[in-house]
Amino acid sequence: MQRPPLQPHHPTAAGDKSLLGLELLRFACAISVLLWHYNHFYVVGAAHQGFSVRAQPLYGLLKPFYEAGWLGVQVFWALSGFIFFWKYAQPVQRGEVSAWRFAVLRFSRLYPLHIATLLAVAAMAWWYRQQHGVDYVYQFNDWPHFALQLLLASDWPGRSEWSFNGPIWSVSIEVLVYGLFFALCRLGLTRWWQVLGIIGVAGAVYASKRTEHPIVLCVFFFYLGALTHLAHEALGRLGPRLQQALLAAGVLLLVAGTAVTALGALRPMFYTALLAPLAMLLLLRWVRPASPSVSGLIATLGNTTYASYLLHFPLQLLVANLSGGQPERLPLASPAWLLGYLALTFGLAVWVFRRFEVPTQAALRARLLTAPARPSLPRG
Repeated sequence: MQRPPLQPHHPTAAGDKSLLGLELLRFACAISVLLWHYNHFYVVGAAHQGFSVRAQPLYGLLKPFYEAGWLGVQVFWALSGFIFFWKYAQPVQRGEVSAWRFAVLRFSRLYPLHIATLLAVAAMAWWYRQQHGVDYVYQFNDWPHFALQLLLASDWPGRSEWSFNGPIWSVSIEVLVYGLFFALCRLGLTRWWQVLGIIGVAGAVYASKRTEHPIVLCVFFFYLGALTHLAHEALGRLGPRLQQALLAAGVLLLVAGTAVTALGALRPMFYTALLAPLAMLLLLRWVRPASPSVSGLIATLGNTTYASYLLHFPLQLLVANLSGGQPERLPLASPAWLLGYLALTFGLAVWVFRRFEVPTQAALRARLLTAPARPSLPRG
């Protein structure tokens, strides 16, 4: 079974219309994840029953997502690298953002929904096991793996032992890269040639197959996103004609890469490394809506990505329990079922973001980052 991808959302575009293109790309990656995991509906225990990838709804239209949607995780990592360099690199380097503040900002964004979905999945996994004697999809649902999940460290050992709400694995790896990013920024390693060197080292380790730990690819794509941010800034300093010429060249390169990949001459992973930076640069230039309502819609779509990522497997597990673990009872080949599943997931994600994520994030930051008032000294 391939690794289930997912990457957390960083709410930036809502406050900066020039970054709305990244939110649109983030939403596309979330769709990719949900379509890749659509096959979970066919699982009984740990095995698929009656499953054919070509029989999935709208397969002719959605084939790339059904067959390679897991690669969306690399694009998510690259998006994070772009946003982190845009938002944090220089402030961290200058010492304006402390390690405590950086950690609290990340913890408050990621942990509340993680712990809520973890507990929900643990309860429903117990329910499923009582009915069928086995676990659903992810098989390492024991106390040691629960402890790792509590620490947001499920994949730190690098053993691919997916457990409970399995998609959190990629978030756990990205947490490690956050720490590396902070340390390297404090050391002043934020220039383009330094970023390129980090990418080169990670790429060499990956190519040499010295380790299969997912942190290697995460570092590669995170810093590829960082390099894309630096390229975006450099592009903005050029004249309009030169900008247009370079963007046109990017379009041609992307079309050529897509054609070569479709012919089987370029590995999908390498195509993703080409797609991610080019898509970001192009969308940043193209997605600049004048309408406030359109801007708000795109920002809302971006806001759903983390919640949809952590909610889609609990919803699938709930369906498996309610259907008695019998996928043949479900109209899984129906486009209406697929569209209903997507609409329910993203609709619930919007509600969760507004009613749960935002309030808990604000409460944690107010409690952990607000300096306590000093008692006033008596006069005289």
